[in-house]
Amino acid sequence: MKKKAQSNCDFSVALSRGQGLRPATQKLNVRDLITIGVFNALILVVYIVMQTILQPIPGMGLFNGGVGAFLMAPLYMILVARVHKRGVFFITSVLYAVLVSTVGMYSAIPPILLAGLLGDLIAGVQSFRNLSAVITGYIVFKTLEAVGNYSVVVINPERFAANMEPAVRAKWLEGAAMFNFWMGAFVLVFTVMGALAGGALASRILRKHFVKAGLVAAAPVKPELAAAPPA
Repeated sequence: MKKKAQSNCDFSVALSRGQGLRPATQKLNVRDLITIGVFNALILVVYIVMQTILQPIPGMGLFNGGVGAFLMAPLYMILVARVHKRGVFFITSVLYAVLVSTVGMYSAIPPILLAGLLGDLIAGVQSFRNLSAVITGYIVFKTLEAVGNYSVVVINPERFAANMEPAVRAKWLEGAAMFNFWMGAFVLVFTVMGALAGGALASRILRKHFVKAGLVAAAPVKPELAAAPPA
């Protein structure tokens, strides 16, 4: 128990020395932009693999948001720990908005951009070092992203399906017609749960492995740990 408390204190000291607390470092630089780009590429790969596995399973479309939020949480948490500057979520949302626009998901763009703005605003409390704020920001980010993804099913499914192959379009429109309020509520609740569980697990992995290995300078911590004096 004493060893664990010492580890928490050591982590708090590392946090207090993190460059995220220095105002001069709050502007994104070229290295930060490259890091955001690389991690977004990794996030896209994870998403493609996830879709390849889940898409053939009937009804699994309702679980995409929550499963994706859980699986991608480690990448987002490492990204936040490496950059911890405002813009990390918004730039990610801009890149994703550009991607969805290429497939005609125009109704998804406003919620996705809003997700980036709110994610930065909430997670940016204490320079992205407050664990509760970072996880809350991540939950809001992934939930609004899910709202954007599923908006095409509600707002204008015919327009989105216009360029699909006839057989695929008929099947997709049939599924879209079955989407109702309760399914939408389930998607949002499941996404929140997935993001919360993923964020909590990812933060533990980050502190236990990546910080100790020196891959990131410091990770978000609970406020009480950040305030604890070194032993």
